[in-house]
Amino acid sequence: MTQPELSIGTARNSWPFSRGLVAESLLNAGADAAAAAAASRRVEQALRRLKRAVISPEEVQALMVEVAEDMLGAGVAAAAAAQTPAFVDILVTAKKGDLPFSRGVLARTLEDAGLSPPDAYTAASRVDVHLRRNGQRTLSAEEIDNLTEEVLAQHYGEHMRLTYRYLRNNRGRLLVISEDNKVPTPFSKGLLVQSMLAAGVAPDVARKVARVTQRDLRGGEDRVVHRSQIRAKVEGLLRTEVGPDVSARYRLLRVIRRPPRPVIVLLGGVSGTGKSFLAAEIAYRLGISRVVSTDSIREVMRAMVSPALLPTLHASTFNAWEALVPPGQERPKHPSKRELLSGFRDQVQQVSVGLSAVVRRSIEEGTSLVLEGVHLVPGYLRADSFAGALVVPMLVTLPDAEEHRRHFESRDEETAASRPMHRYMRYFKEIRIMQDELEELARQENVPLLDGLTLDESADQAVDVVLRGVMAALTAEERRTLLGESESTGEVFLDSRDTAH
Repeated sequence: MTQPELSIGTARNSWPFSRGLVAESLLNAGADAAAAAAASRRVEQALRRLKRAVISPEEVQALMVEVAEDMLGAGVAAAAAAQTPAFVDILVTAKKGDLPFSRGVLARTLEDAGLSPPDAYTAASRVDVHLRRNGQRTLSAEEIDNLTEEVLAQHYGEHMRLTYRYLRNNRGRLLVISEDNKVPTPFSKGLLVQSMLAAGVAPDVARKVARVTQRDLRGGEDRVVHRSQIRAKVEGLLRTEVGPDVSARYRLLRVIRRPPRPVIVLLGGVSGTGKSFLAAEIAYRLGISRVVSTDSIREVMRAMVSPALLPTLHASTFNAWEALVPPGQERPKHPSKRELLSGFRDQVQQVSVGLSAVVRRSIEEGTSLVLEGVHLVPGYLRADSFAGALVVPMLVTLPDAEEHRRHFESRDEETAASRPMHRYMRYFKEIRIMQDELEELARQENVPLLDGLTLDESADQAVDVVLRGVMAALTAEERRTLLGESESTGEVFLDSRDTAH
């Protein structure tokens, strides 16, 4: 049964509880990573025993201190009591009102000063840790700037401190408005760079284009620009820097991030092909916030239906055939291909009911989704069954059997054997037969195959597949609305790249 969500705050203003923020607070208090993680789990368990949905920050901190005293010693407990924990905002006072201190905002400013993204975030984190260890709850923007200068001087030299001082004394703002949001929001070079990286732009080129875009659109004073102006500027710079195909790809990715209908990516593949990592990377590149595993849907269904009623549901896909062996009949060590696929199909048929419900719920909410798992067999969830969405299926494969074995070995190490490799190796032959069957079905259903050996290669292939699938599914009216005068952008992109096989 799913545990209820915990929140920190008050009945009128609360935010989700995060065990990671408790662990971060204990790290700031001097605990090591393993001890902080263990203590944070105990804090969460104790909070859940309170059986209250909302707990005040003071109660959470008091409980954290109590657990630290018991598990980590008096020194860590005292530091945890004196600090401003990571689950409490530090407020920065300004003329326009109090705002929460943000490491991300400070890091982007430090990137403007010339630090690399990793160094900028490290410096911003040092500022954050200093404030929290000293129990700072409120401070002025000037105090933040002064502390930032001290951190820069200590870790990156006097030149970087002076560069930051120059920027703080010559701040200018570029605000952005769009059709669906008339309230201006700050321009973010970091978000712009992220969108270009997803389009395959090299990091150095992406950062350069973002800097030039900000400089040219802002000019010498504060101003408000329309999002379409930013898009046009970036596309023009990309055409000059890297060519029309990448520029077209960037524009199509912007369409994906604001689609006329939810985008549903169906990422199938057998165990050990790296679907979970790939699904997260695809979601990141496409700006999709929801990723769901078919295994999680199967677990929910198992909790609702007994093994006696649906025995194949309570097995793994590669040994579901065992549940179909008649009582009293001797079970072979390995099944025939027909027996293996019968059990597999039986489970897929059952899980597909839950998968269809998840997709329909996303369509009703207007939310894009990446759905991944072995149960996404080509031909079972069909695009024409979900008229309110842009459905793009694809299949992850590993043609080389030895590479497939190495994937299981790597996963065994990365997950500390929580998914025992010996179990998958026992059924490795069956898993490979299932992959052959999925590949054959994919060819029959014209579902693209992804067989890149690296995460980046597969993610590049997947993004191309999604772009092509969405462009093919858009109506003529949707194309005109989304692409305007650049309606031919889709044709430029499709003509400039090889079709996924």
